[in-house]
Amino acid sequence: MTLLRFLPRICAAIQPFLPPLSVLVTALCVGSPLAINMKAIISPFGVSLVLLLFAFHASAFIAGYGLAGMLFHRSEDVKSLQRTISFETGMQSSLLALALANKFFKDPLVGVPPAISVVLMSLMGFALVMIWSKRKQQHSNPDSALDVE
Repeated sequence: MTLLRFLPRICAAIQPFLPPLSVLVTALCVGSPLAINMKAIISPFGVSLVLLLFAFHASAFIAGYGLAGMLFHRSEDVKSLQRTISFETGMQSSLLALALANKFFKDPLVGVPPAISVVLMSLMGFALVMIWSKRKQQHSNPDSALDVE
């Protein structure tokens, strides 16, 4: 915020590079624990862990959406609130858990659940954003389904 306030031109110049840089840094943080423990991940234990983490993030996305709808049902922009709260509750700080696991535990298996969680929450969050943006486009332009270009 300070850079944006005092050096807006520099911020405008580096802004296009920040999302790919973020993806690269996240991939580097997650890749090591996953690569080192690949045998554990493809084992029955790993598969059940993936399913459990999927259920965790799915329930967080759904609970955030549903509870926001119940609490803010009289709001004019209830859908925006539901989507925002759903996204925030579903996107837990798994990368922080990974960093803490790597810092305080010697066993490399401790980093596997948060690493898998980072991948799942990112994929699920991205999928939701894509679905919601397509729905928003369809509702704002109902004739677009009839266009044949």
